[in-house]
Order: sequence, then structure tokens, then C-alpha cells
Amino acid sequence: MIAVIADDLTGAAELAGIGLDYQLKTEFNTIVDSNSRADLLIIATDTRSLSATEAKQTMFELTKQLMALKPRIIFKKIDSVLRGHILDEVNSQMLASGLKRALIVPGNPHHNKVVNNGSYYYNREPIHLSDYSIDPAFPITSSDIKKMLRAKGSLPILKTHEQIPNTGIIVGEAINETDLANWIEIADEHTLIAGASGLFNSLLRHLVPVKPVTDKINTARITPRLFVFGSTFYQGKYPLNDDLIHNTPVAYIPKGIIVEDSPPAYLYAYYANHIMLKLAQYGSAIIAIDHNTIRGLKIAPRQLSFKISAIVKCVSKQAALQEILIEGGATAWAILAALNISKLYPLQQFGPGVMRMGVTGNNQLCVTLKPGSYEWPAPVWETN
Repeated sequence: MIAVIADDLTGAAELAGIGLDYQLKTEFNTIVDSNSRADLLIIATDTRSLSATEAKQTMFELTKQLMALKPRIIFKKIDSVLRGHILDEVNSQMLASGLKRALIVPGNPHHNKVVNNGSYYYNREPIHLSDYSIDPAFPITSSDIKKMLRAKGSLPILKTHEQIPNTGIIVGEAINETDLANWIEIADEHTLIAGASGLFNSLLRHLVPVKPVTDKINTARITPRLFVFGSTFYQGKYPLNDDLIHNTPVAYIPKGIIVEDSPPAYLYAYYANHIMLKLAQYGSAIIAIDHNTIRGLKIAPRQLSFKISAIVKCVSKQAALQEILIEGGATAWAILAALNISKLYPLQQFGPGVMRMGVTGNNQLCVTLKPGSYEWPAPVWETN
């Protein structure tokens, strides 16, 4: 068994899609099933949205539970741009597993995210000059790796040809896919490996003697389907035509729901009815945040995720939704919790990081998950 602990839901789903490519029997869960017989067991968490103390405790407990299953390896899925409580979580997992060394390889060269000479670059520019600088939870204000990780004290940042210490936490630089493959070769069974989807793909290529497969994407129309644009990364950047995106109507969340601490029930009901009208007319609808509405406002990201999940729950009580397509890991986590969904299984991958999942125990509903910083690929819109 290969085990994964991910610090957010959409990142976990992305790795499930990679496992599907390698024809692995993949299970996707929010808890550790002691009876699992999966080739690839992925545990999704929401530690990126928790406090550092809560995140450390969650990682310690889950790592202990996974160790009892005696997996071949435990891979730590982190955010490719180092958002979250990464060093705290890595230290906690090392303590729980007994491993003395951890290798963190940030970035994802396939998506133009590279680390070189101690600095992080996105699309060939220092990452703090990108839209990641306005992330509401973890704004990136520096491209210096040590500052991004909020490191205190020594933290070796090394290239693949340099000698690595036998103990402690090391950051590995990567500017291309070859670097990722070399780091996997360097890491041994005594090393906790932490990285993003590109590093995980290199790990599976190293461990699994099966050529990846690419199945034809099923774009059969599934309706009614509800999109939830929960991330602020692409807010205001989608092409609108008469309040439609790819022939799908956009229903902006009322400002009262966004800004009020405890929005009244009637406001949720009013907005849910508005969405129901869109679903009845078009078969699909998009829940989104109007970029102009939140400009200049201090919005608590976690509280907003809970509000969005309440909206989706309200709609799901009125509509027999066939598919919910969710953008953003924290939003996805809140929605699945509101709908009492804890176990999923991968069905198909629309594109890198965009995964359609089945819901265990519910043959009617599919959930498609996408990281906030990725675009929705064309096959998703072809079903409209």
C-alpha cells in the first residue's frame, strides 16, 4: 500500500487522479479505514485551514493510524506554493512515524512553479509578484523559501547533486521534471517525502511498473449540476457573456451573506430559490463571489467556506443534484462536511488536478474537485 496524507481536499483529489492513471486501486477518505485493501490510500484533511496546533495534532494522529497499516510509504501532499503549516506538520509526522529525515520538494515545474537558488518562481517571475500575494489565508509576500516556510533557525536548501544530511528537514530545489525524479531516487525508506502532484507522479513512476493510461474523457451531460467557485484566485477572470460562463448562468452570492456574521435564514432561502430558477432553465448554475463585492473587505476565508456550504446544502434539499463541481479545497471540505460525505472514489480526470469522484453510498451524486489556482478544463464545459 502507498499512503498519502494531504493538507487539503482538492490536492488529495488531484493525487487520486494520478493513481487512476497508474491503474491503482484507489481509496479516498477523510478518515483512516483500518480494513482498507487499497493500493493507494489517500487521506484528505483540511489542516491548511486550521491553526498550527490543530494541524500538528491532526497529522500526528493520522500518521500513527496509517503506520498501523504498514504502508510501503507515506507521502505528504503539500501545497505547491507552500501555503499552510508545512514545517509544523512535517515535524509532527516525523515524530509519529519515527523517521529522522524529511525531504520537502516545493513547486511543480509542469505548472511553471520552480525553486532555484533559494527562491520560488511562478511563470518565471518571483512568486510574491503574482496573484498568490493576495491569497486571503496565506498571502505570499516573499519569494525566499525560508520566509515562505516561516522557518526558524537552520534549514538546508539543496540541489540534487549536493550531499544531504542524514537527519532533519531538507528542502530540495527543482527546476524541471528531471530534478523531481532525482529527488525520488535520493530519498530512501528512512525519509518522509513531502511535495506536490509533480513529485508524487515521479514517485509512482519509480514505484509502479505500469505505464500510465489516458482514458477518453466522458463528457456525457449530467444534470442538474451545480458549480461552486469558492476560491478567490480566478474570481473576476472568467469570460462573462450576458451573465453566462460557457452557457452556464452565474448567481452571485448576495453581499449580505458574505459580510454579515450570522446571515438570516430568509437570505439563504432567497438565494437558493434564485439558483433553483437557474437550474430549472439551464440545467446548470454557478455559485460565485462578485469580485467587486469583496474588494477592500476583510473576509474570513473559513467563515466564508461555511456560508457557501450552507448555501449548497439548502439547494441540495430542493434539487436532486447529479453533480457538484467545487473550486477550492477549503470550500470543498466544508461542503462535503455539510452534506455528510466522507468517502469518495475516483471516476475520471477531466484534466490535471480536476477529478470527478463518486460518492460512496450515493449512486446519484458525483463530486468534481479542482484546486483554486487551476483553470476548469474544456471538457467540463463541453457537457453544457
